[in-house]
Amino acid sequence: MARGAFLVTALVPLHLSVAASPSLCKYTSGSEAGGLHSCSPSDPAPSSTWSLSMDPTDDTRQTVDGFGAAWTDATTYVFDSLSPDDQEVILETLFGSSKDDAIKLELMRTTVGQSDLTPSHYGRWSFDEAAEPDPDLSKFSLTEPGERMLSWIMRMQEHTSSVTLLGSLWSPPGWMKQDNQLRWQYRESYAAYIVKYLTAYRDAGVEVDALTLQNEPLHSADPAWTMLEDARCAAILTNLTAAAIGEAGLGTEIWAYDHNTDHPEYPQYVLDNSEGAAAVAWHCYSGAGWDAIKDFGASNPGVRSYMTECWLHETTGEGFFDLPKFVLRPVAAGASGAMAWTLGGSADLDVSYPGGCEQCTGLVQVDMKDATYELTKDFYKLGQFSKFVQKGAGYLPVDGGYVWADGTGMEAVGFRNLDGGLVVVVLNMFDNDVQVTLDLAGGEPVVGDVKANSVTTWVL
Repeated sequence: MARGAFLVTALVPLHLSVAASPSLCKYTSGSEAGGLHSCSPSDPAPSSTWSLSMDPTDDTRQTVDGFGAAWTDATTYVFDSLSPDDQEVILETLFGSSKDDAIKLELMRTTVGQSDLTPSHYGRWSFDEAAEPDPDLSKFSLTEPGERMLSWIMRMQEHTSSVTLLGSLWSPPGWMKQDNQLRWQYRESYAAYIVKYLTAYRDAGVEVDALTLQNEPLHSADPAWTMLEDARCAAILTNLTAAAIGEAGLGTEIWAYDHNTDHPEYPQYVLDNSEGAAAVAWHCYSGAGWDAIKDFGASNPGVRSYMTECWLHETTGEGFFDLPKFVLRPVAAGASGAMAWTLGGSADLDVSYPGGCEQCTGLVQVDMKDATYELTKDFYKLGQFSKFVQKGAGYLPVDGGYVWADGTGMEAVGFRNLDGGLVVVVLNMFDNDVQVTLDLAGGEPVVGDVKANSVTTWVL
């Protein structure tokens, strides 16, 4: 019998006689306070059992760039209300690796200008919100909100050197638009506007690795934070912007689409009619599921996909498994990472723009009146992936998962880290503990108990 070592709460290895066990086991449970808890097989084992299988010798599918969330005006505003010491603790907890509860986020999104998570008192803003058209962008400036965002991202980089940063534009300056669509005579100004933003960041030492030209291009609401952009326009703008980025000596990729999975024909048109798109960004809100990512990948080999937005709303009815599902399922379908909306929120839900996502919460919730903060369960649930799956890991499918119509069941995904170690994340959507056997091709099975209503990570 092999002897498996588990990490227990006191960080003292406990040796148990089992067939084979994870060397590290952590879980976040819906029935306990937030935290990455230690776990190990119980004695006696639960009466309920489940079998999964994974081939660790198989070729991995897509490479995973990481997991994370979004920097928004709301996030920087609420973080600014905390003490400098608390700010540093939060940054290290979100992005570092030195703290036991640090979750090492490595795939981050940042709003380019205003979004629906811009505090209402900011008013409508962009980097060139001039009263009259300014096609030469002579009035371009990051402005105070933009400088605030840049400052926080620079501080983030003091705690990590491995973040992939995606910028997403919600709306160009108002003078560029008519009927909430781009005035076509300003298409080159649009591309130049983006290059000025990227250059300002680069000059400050921040490389924006990728960019989406328009968040949710099929959504038209408040012109302050939306713009309607059809696929034909997107393809032309992709070519124009990619050329301008290249001429400026920047290495920023363009990711197409940045909207729901129910219209895969949109990014397909962009890819077929432009040369600038390196990947596709998808959101979760249509209810269409994630098969579009799988099908799109099959039709477009070599084109990466990412799940770039799904909201957090812990205080207004979010289910415990909402976050782990919108991470696990896109990755199982072929995505190279997943990001939550948003990084930091207000305990009073008072930092959205009118008509925006008032109910959205963050991985970190801040009480601005008391200058205190809370790490939410979503923080720990996302950490089940980000803390243990290394940047550059390869995805390995885990077979045997199943979910019934009532929402109960088991799902799992696997990864092979760059150091050769294996990571398996298991969702137990039953109200009872389950003894899980993971059959490994060519090796001993791994046996362990998975807590009721939990997200559990095994590091093998």
